[in-house]
Amino acid sequence: MHDLDHSLNIFKRIHQKHHLPGHFGKRDTLDAVWPAGLPRTQEMDALYLRHTPSGIKLQTGLAPMKLHGLDTLQKGQVGYRWTSTSPGLLLSAAWPSAHLVIMDEAGGGNPIIAVTDVPGTPILARIDAGTAFPIAASMADFFLAMAALIDIVHGEFDVFDIGDDDGVSEVFLARLTEQIEPILGKENGVRFVDYFYG
Repeated sequence: MHDLDHSLNIFKRIHQKHHLPGHFGKRDTLDAVWPAGLPRTQEMDALYLRHTPSGIKLQTGLAPMKLHGLDTLQKGQVGYRWTSTSPGLLLSAAWPSAHLVIMDEAGGGNPIIAVTDVPGTPILARIDAGTAFPIAASMADFFLAMAALIDIVHGEFDVFDIGDDDGVSEVFLARLTEQIEPILGKENGVRFVDYFYG
């Protein structure tokens, strides 16, 4: 398992290297701004206190992704933790209370979920209304894998040329798998690649 601050520093460096939208900062405290009803852990403090993402958008070559900042974190739970109804937000009995959506597609949907009641905060992904499945054993592993993905997409391939009408480039998939599996392990690596490019 990797160190989360180290992984986030690498992720930030890759984000800056490719001049991607958004920025990272640092806060003195989260106490007054952490959204009520959302789980807060050491990993959440690492991400939202010491690295504080804002407006982060990631182009994967297929679906653009957004990493929720503090300003969108609560809204990012609507449709998962909460259901929007005419009187207001209704807590979903089916959504596990320890699950926190930290990333999803830019237009919404296909969430990436932090499991906050397990040490290291494993990461799950969900496609459409399907069952969530594991893609990283820890949040640290996930951000390290995301850094590798972004660096390959933006640094080694022309972002929108990783696929065509015949599907995603086999050369790209082989290169991504080569980088991702040592970070995530074989099973999580396969699911991670499948989530983004399956």
